Amino acid sequence: MSTSTTGKPVKHKVDRNQEFTCVIGHPNGQCVATGCKDGKIYLWYNFLQEDKAVKSVLHWHSLPVRDLCYTQEGSYLLSGGHECVLVKWHHDSGYKDYLPRLGAPLNHIVCSSDNLLYATCYDDNVIQIVSSNFDIEMVYQGLTRGHHETRTRDPFPIGMAYDPKSQTLVLNGKPGHIQFYSVHEDKQLYNLDIVCQNYISPENLEKPLEITEVIQADFDSNGEWLATVEYWNDGVMTPEMRLKFWHFNEEKQSFVLNTSVEMPHEEKVHSLKFRPVSTTASSGMEHMAVTSSSDGKFKIWLLVDDTDIYRTNEKWICESVGFYRNLPAGEVAFSEDGSLLAVLFGSCITLWNPENNLFKETFQNTMYQDPVRHVMFGNHGSSHCLVSSTDKTLRVWSLISCTVLWSASTQIISLCKDPLTDVIAAFTNSNDLFVFRPSDPTPEFSHSGVSNSTVLSAAFVPHLKKRLYEKTTLSWQAHSELYFMNKDQELLAVSLEADTKLAKEKEDVVTFEQNLPQSALSLLMSHHSNKSKSLASSNRVTRQPDGKFMKEIFSSASHVQPSVNTLCRPFIQSLMIPSHERRQQQEEKDSDDEDLSEDEMTFGTHQTVSLDSGLDSDMEVDTQKSQSSVDKYSSQSQLDSDSDENDSAVLRRKKKVKREDEAVTSVCEKLDKVKVFEEKVTDKDLEKIFASDLSWYTSQLKT
Repeated sequence: MSTSTTGKPVKHKVDRNQEFTCVIGHPNGQCVATGCKDGKIYLWYNFLQEDKAVKSVLHWHSLPVRDLCYTQEGSYLLSGGHECVLVKWHHDSGYKDYLPRLGAPLNHIVCSSDNLLYATCYDDNVIQIVSSNFDIEMVYQGLTRGHHETRTRDPFPIGMAYDPKSQTLVLNGKPGHIQFYSVHEDKQLYNLDIVCQNYISPENLEKPLEITEVIQADFDSNGEWLATVEYWNDGVMTPEMRLKFWHFNEEKQSFVLNTSVEMPHEEKVHSLKFRPVSTTASSGMEHMAVTSSSDGKFKIWLLVDDTDIYRTNEKWICESVGFYRNLPAGEVAFSEDGSLLAVLFGSCITLWNPENNLFKETFQNTMYQDPVRHVMFGNHGSSHCLVSSTDKTLRVWSLISCTVLWSASTQIISLCKDPLTDVIAAFTNSNDLFVFRPSDPTPEFSHSGVSNSTVLSAAFVPHLKKRLYEKTTLSWQAHSELYFMNKDQELLAVSLEADTKLAKEKEDVVTFEQNLPQSALSLLMSHHSNKSKSLASSNRVTRQPDGKFMKEIFSSASHVQPSVNTLCRPFIQSLMIPSHERRQQQEEKDSDDEDLSEDEMTFGTHQTVSLDSGLDSDMEVDTQKSQSSVDKYSSQSQLDSDSDENDSAVLRRKKKVKREDEAVTSVCEKLDKVKVFEEKVTDKDLEKIFASDLSWYTSQLKT
């Protein structure tokens, strides 16, 4: 509809299936170009006259035209749409030129004032600067946005991974790609093409084509190896799935394909993990990866030498296969040192030795048969803990006692742990955030409603300003910062505002249920021993004569050993506080020294003060007990000298008695010098005399 020179509106109608999607006017006012839903472009001449309007058709697009743009002189018309192709039409002749394979549907087109550059915007959050000769001059790429129909349901199938080599977040990017995004510089470094297929637009937007998508990805501890799983299934043809291992090329500064495995499992892969490289492990520790699938099996992959006379090479092979009761295998996880492998099978958590694929233990709550969704080993001070979550409960298991340390009734949808500390972040179905340490049921931090939409995935990224959060509510982020992605494809982080006050006490926000074990060693890792409200009331662990405490500690494997901070206090106390039986044995062994010590405690002078007539007082000095004590030690010394004891022991005893005699003589001399004061002596004077004599005697006895 337009307005004529008389001011009356002019209407131009098209067919029902030719709805307008965009419109642009010619710079010289010759015509108006309209894009339609069926892909046709109409050029309207004399559009101000309803009866004399003339239209021509330009048709190349098979899907709706999304934007149109004229050059400054109006010689060329640019169009774009879902086909991911930029079309350049010559206005008079209808000749057209193409710039194909742009990677995503085109949204907007803008022409520069000198007609030399075109700016194009795409669904995946990209802006490209294209020359008039259709050469791409520059690309402005932020965080790639998933635009495909399958990606809108699950925008990031691989979740959020961290690349330790480039220090970037790794997520799904363009269809069949993964993107490396630097949160420190707030820009995308590059997209890595995994499936090596161009994006093909569908014939009908209501029936989108199934694309090959990356569903799993993980990096090893050093960032040298990358493993990916790509999957395609249209529900009609046989599904396609590939497991690929990529090695980082220092010269190209990118990952290069090393091994490709067709159909590593019979059904879709659910989890993919590399074994961490332990700092305490030997240098010959093999590279290892594990995959699990709905076919009920998990497979262990090893890196082996593939060198021949023509080249030096390495490749990945399947070393062993594991299964448990024909149940579908779920998520997998390695312990911090790589010595234990946890695999989920329904409601069971199974532990395996990855070196020989031997079954070790099963964790299962017999009261609840809910399938376990997530499993994760603790790090550093919580390496003895195993965290698991179902649709209703979050549980922390002890690898030492094989019991539940504590649990909380909540639905966890995402779990991630800090690689540098023992902190774990959990997001609930109500978008609440809880940060905790597995060894302590009290959360370090909590916040409700952190996102307007469902949180899909999260990851910790070591940040550059390590002292940014020290002595604040977010002190748990002193080494790494938490980032999480929601369903609206928004990347969020937890940070402090300039005028933000400290949050209220964490204990007032969430209360976790405790289920403490009864064993002495497991009590060391419980909340009571770690978070005692009073240092004086901390639990003491006594050392038994057979060294039970020491055996219980060092009999455990290295990966389940608690932190030094946890064991230090009970260990020192066990050495300082002997048991009752050990005390009796020590007393029997050193009976002579004990008797001597008891006699020393009874040795001393006694002053008897009698008060007569109120203030009148007489002082009487009684040294009989002191003298009897001296006689006792003298006779004891004489008996010891006549015995068959060691000559050195007798000599030490005589020297000791001699020192005692000298002390008694000195005391007697001092007491002889005491004179009777005036008849009227106050109580304060008596107290001063008694205190001075007592302090002097004590000092003499010590010397």
